[in-house]
Amino acid sequence: MTVWNERYCTDAAYTNSTSKQAEVIRLAAAEDLVATLAGVFDEQRAWNAIATVHDPVYVEAVRTGEPRSRAESQGFRWSPEFAESVARIWFGHIQAFNLARREGLVLHPVSGAHHADRGRGSGYCTFNYLVGAARAMATELERSVAIIDLDAHPGDGTFRLAGDDAAIALFDIAGGRWFDVPPTDHIEYHAVDDAEEYRAALERLPALLDRVRPGFVQYQAGMDPFEDDPVGGIPGVTEAFLEERDRFVIEAVRSRGIPLLVNLAGGYVRGVSERLHVNTIRTMAGWQNAEENAGLTAKGGSA
Repeated sequence: MTVWNERYCTDAAYTNSTSKQAEVIRLAAAEDLVATLAGVFDEQRAWNAIATVHDPVYVEAVRTGEPRSRAESQGFRWSPEFAESVARIWFGHIQAFNLARREGLVLHPVSGAHHADRGRGSGYCTFNYLVGAARAMATELERSVAIIDLDAHPGDGTFRLAGDDAAIALFDIAGGRWFDVPPTDHIEYHAVDDAEEYRAALERLPALLDRVRPGFVQYQAGMDPFEDDPVGGIPGVTEAFLEERDRFVIEAVRSRGIPLLVNLAGGYVRGVSERLHVNTIRTMAGWQNAEENAGLTAKGGSA
């Protein structure tokens, strides 16, 4: 199942950051890989929820466009349509979370979260809906929630917003060393230089899941680690490597009976990144079919 709304997309970015999602859905739908659910949108509830994670002054700047420097601090052009889109994404992510609790594996094909800090945006990220959903779900489940961030860049905003919260576990692999985080029992940030180091770091994920025993997992399946990506690009990380990575993550989570919500994250090669994101959706569909054929319950939370 996929939570999706066309109004998530705008022309706010000079990259494909705010528009590629529609093409990903189009390509996936052409293969009958997605069944979309639009859900509902409560604008006031969305803005109120965002202001529980981010500075209300910053939230109001994004909502109204003033001051413009604050509203555009993530690097996008502000417009009323853009403001609505980020509120819709936040609200949709909560809906996708609730759906995944019932279905076990759900896609929310959005990007742009993990650099956003409390009082401003950064690096094409306006609001950190990952942290917002994790806080809400950890409270509701009375269990920890894990965020697996495999974008090519480290989730510095996520760490600053949630790094001191024992109810939120973070597992991050990035191709840059500009953000150093000491490991703890529930936080692992790995900086890698090539595919071999990437694979070695990824193999540490099952141990973190067994140690933390989360009640829910969010997975940022970024495609900017792809070796030819101009914004990320990790040597040796090929299309086949990324498909293998996605299978590994999905199996590690779902084989433990943990509900999983997947979103897109980075990927900036127009015409290529969209295909790579569809590979993730194809891998999800394959796993879901295998679960159904095996007669396994879709509901998680047994870990």
